[in-house]
Amino acid sequence: MTGETLAGLGSSAAILYYNDFVTYPDNTTEPTDLLAPLPHAAGITTPLMPQAGVGLCAFKTTDQKAEAAAVFLRWLTEQQRNLEFAADTGYMPVFQNDMERYFDQLAVMGVNLSEDMGALVDRQLASREMTFDQLNDSPEVLNALEEEMIEPLCRSLRRTSCSGAFVLLDATVNTRMEGAGYSRAGLYVQKGGADTPTVPLLLYRGSADVGKTHSVMPHRKWRMEFQTDQFPDYERWMTPSSTPLYQAYTLTERFSLPGTSEEVQLFLLPLRGRDGTMYGLCGFEISQSFFKQNFAQPTGFDHLICLLAPADSGLNASAALSSGTTDGYFHAPRDVLVLRSMGGSLTQLIGSDSAYAGISELCRLSENQSYRLAVCIPMTDYRRLIFSGNLQMLLIGLFILFFVVFCCMYFHQHILSPAFRQFEEDRRESRRRMDELQMERQQMQTELSRLADVCRNESVPDAFQTFLEGIPNLTKTERRIFDGYVAGLRSREIVEQLDIKDSTLRFHNKNIYEKLGVSSLKQLQQFAAILNSGGNSAPDSAPDESGPKKAR
Repeated sequence: MTGETLAGLGSSAAILYYNDFVTYPDNTTEPTDLLAPLPHAAGITTPLMPQAGVGLCAFKTTDQKAEAAAVFLRWLTEQQRNLEFAADTGYMPVFQNDMERYFDQLAVMGVNLSEDMGALVDRQLASREMTFDQLNDSPEVLNALEEEMIEPLCRSLRRTSCSGAFVLLDATVNTRMEGAGYSRAGLYVQKGGADTPTVPLLLYRGSADVGKTHSVMPHRKWRMEFQTDQFPDYERWMTPSSTPLYQAYTLTERFSLPGTSEEVQLFLLPLRGRDGTMYGLCGFEISQSFFKQNFAQPTGFDHLICLLAPADSGLNASAALSSGTTDGYFHAPRDVLVLRSMGGSLTQLIGSDSAYAGISELCRLSENQSYRLAVCIPMTDYRRLIFSGNLQMLLIGLFILFFVVFCCMYFHQHILSPAFRQFEEDRRESRRRMDELQMERQQMQTELSRLADVCRNESVPDAFQTFLEGIPNLTKTERRIFDGYVAGLRSREIVEQLDIKDSTLRFHNKNIYEKLGVSSLKQLQQFAAILNSGGNSAPDSAPDESGPKKAR
C-alpha cells in the first residue's frame, strides 16, 4: 500500500490483502490499523477466515493518471481482450491444473497398484514353487490369483477418480484354444455409474465366479479373458524395461472397448516381479463419459469445449478426451483440427466442417508423453460474443451520450437559463438605474444653472457676496484646500494629496470658513457649485501664506 491511498473499503476476504503499513513516496513507512477486526470462526483464535469478496480503494490522482487509467480500462474491457483474459487467466489455467493434478494422482495410485499386484503374484508363485511361464494352462492357479487380486483392485478403484481398473497377466488358461495367442487372463472392473463411494462395480474381464463372490456382477459384455489384439500397442507396452515405475506410466490412445460403444483411454503401468520379470500390465480406465462428467467447467459460455489430445502438429480431436460445461452442452469435434493464431493468445482451430476459437497449450503428463490441451468455443459463438460485446459497448456509449446530453439540458434549463435571465434582468435594471441617475444629474445641473442665473441677474445674497470677497484672502495652502473641495475631493483625499495631518486640515478649514463667511463644508460646496455654474473662476488668493506648518 502506498501513501497515495486515501481510503480503502473491503470485505473480509479482500481486506486480507492490505498491508499493515503504508509506504510514502520518500520510502518512509508508517504502521496502519484496520477500523474493523478481521472475522474469525467461534473458538478459533487466529483472526483469519477465507471468504469471497471484493475491495474498493480511493487514490490521489492527477489528470494524466486518470486519463491513463481510462485508456487502460478501455483496453481491458474490449470484448476480444475480455475473452483472451478469461481464457488465459481462467479456463485454460484451471483446466491445465486439473489435468496435471489428476494425472499426478493417477501416477501415485498406479505405482501403488503395480507394486501391490506384483508382490501378490510373487507370493503366489513362491508358495506354489512355480515360475510365471508355468501359469499358462493353470486355470486353478490363475483363478486363485484373481481371487486374491479382486479385493485390492476394487479398493484401489474406489479410492481413485477414474471409471475402471484392471490387471492383465501375460498368461492364459488354455494355450490350445483357438486364438489363444491373443487371449490373456486378468481382471477388469468398472464403475457402474457416477463416481461415488457406493457406486456398484461391474466385472468386464475375469472369472465371473470370483466376481460374484465379491459382489462384482458381470458386465453385459463380459468375457473371461482380455483380447490383446484389441488392446492398443500391447506388444510395445510389454517390452521389458528397467525404467522406475514412477517414470514408466503412459496413456494409451483413445479406443472403443470391445463389444461396447464406450470410448476410453487407459493409464498403463508395467506389472513386474522382484526379479524384473514382466508379469503383464495394470492401470486405470478413463472413459469419455467419466471425463465429460468430472471435468465439466463452470462457465458462462454455452458451448465451451475442453480437449485433451496427443501432441501432434495439429489437434487430433478423434483421439481426444473432451468435456464441456456444467450447465450447457457441447458438440465435440471428431476430425483433425488445424491450429492458426488469431493474434494475442487466441488460437483458431479449423476442422473440415467446423471451426473454433480458444486457447491451446502443450502439457507434459508423463516422462515420455506430451499432450495438447485446448479450451475453445465454436467460431459462431465467438463472433456472436464479439458482436454482442461491440453492441453493448455501443449501447453503453449511447447511454452515456444520452446521459451527458440530458445532464447538459437539465443544467442549462435549471441552472444556466435562470442565471442568464437573472443576469439580463440585472443588466436592464442597472441600465435603467444609470438612466435615472443621468436624468437626476441633468436636473441638478439645470437647477444649479437656474440658481446661478437668479444670483447673478436678480440680487446676490450677502452670504454669497461675502464668499466671493473672501476667496482672495485665502493663503496658498488654504486655496489649495479650497480648490480640492471645489473639485469634489473628500477630506481624506486632500490630506493625502497635500501630505498634511488631519489636525492641520481642521485648522485650515476653520480659517477658510471664517474668511469665506460659511458655517460648513456643505455650504462652501454649494457656493462653489454656483460659482462654477456661472462660468466664473474664483479670484486669486493672497500672495502670503499663514497658518501652522506641517510637522516634519
